[in-house]
Amino acid sequence: MATTVVTSTRFTDEYQLYEELGKGAFSVVRRCVKKSSGQEYAAKIINTKKLSARDHQKLEREARICRLLKHPNIVRLHDSISEEGFHYLVFDLVTGGELFEDIVAREYYSEADLLCYCITQYTLFSLHFLLTL
Repeated sequence: MATTVVTSTRFTDEYQLYEELGKGAFSVVRRCVKKSSGQEYAAKIINTKKLSARDHQKLEREARICRLLKHPNIVRLHDSISEEGFHYLVFDLVTGGELFEDIVAREYYSEADLLCYCITQYTLFSLHFLLTL
C-alpha cells in the first residue's frame, strides 16, 4: 500500500506566513495573512515537540483564556490550530513597536507626552478586565 505525503496543513491552507515579529523560548511570532480575506494577523507558532506535558496544559489554558477575552484593549484570538508538532494561535496584528522600548528610550516626557496617559489608563482597564474573569 502506497503512503501519501501531505505537504499542506490546515494552517498553510488558510494562512500565508511572512516575516518574523518576535521570538520566545518555545515559539515565534510571524505576520500572516488569511488567504480568504486578505486580513493581516500575528501568528504565534509554538513548537509542541519541545513541550512537556505540563507545558501542553499551559498552552491549552492560554488558548482557552484568550478565547474568552473580548475587550477593545486586548488583542483578540481569531484562530487556534493544533497540528503535528506545532500549535498556531492567530491574534490581531498590532503594529507600532513595543511600548516598553519607547519608555526606556526616552529620558523625559513633555506635557504633550502626558496626553498619552490614556495608554496607561487603557492598560489598567484591560488588566482590571482580566482580573475579573
